Amino acid sequence: MKNIKRKALKVDDLPELRDIHLPEEITRFPLGYGVICFFVILALLVLILPYLRRLYLKSKKYYASNLIKAINKADMEGVCKISEVLRRVCKVKHKKAVSLYGKDWAEFLQKNTSHQIAKKQMDLLVNAPYAPSVANVQEKDFEALKSFALLFVEENL
Repeated sequence: MKNIKRKALKVDDLPELRDIHLPEEITRFPLGYGVICFFVILALLVLILPYLRRLYLKSKKYYASNLIKAINKADMEGVCKISEVLRRVCKVKHKKAVSLYGKDWAEFLQKNTSHQIAKKQMDLLVNAPYAPSVANVQEKDFEALKSFALLFVEENL
């Protein structure tokens, strides 16, 4: 081994000793930055998720879907209500659709959705404003029209 000579402490060595830092005290549970970030993100999620849910519930798509689901009467009045909701939906994206009636209205609906509507349901939409409100509508045709309206709302809002 090499002989290391030790120097006696001199007064000039004090500035060098000041640069030496003592370790901080050890706490019971030293939190790392990852744990702090995790709790901050968790707190933000707890605060933001109810706000996002409220926004979703207030959205136009949710509102229009609930309007269509609430129509339970399988008669011409129910078909007219579905047509009214579809017109309101079209008003958001397609301004010209509000003025369409009859076959033009049905063709417009066919063009602006990937789901095609059957001939019977198309005739229901075309004739609904002119038929008496007590006219007979088959339950399966009404349900098919209702499901088409829900799909149309999903695609166009």
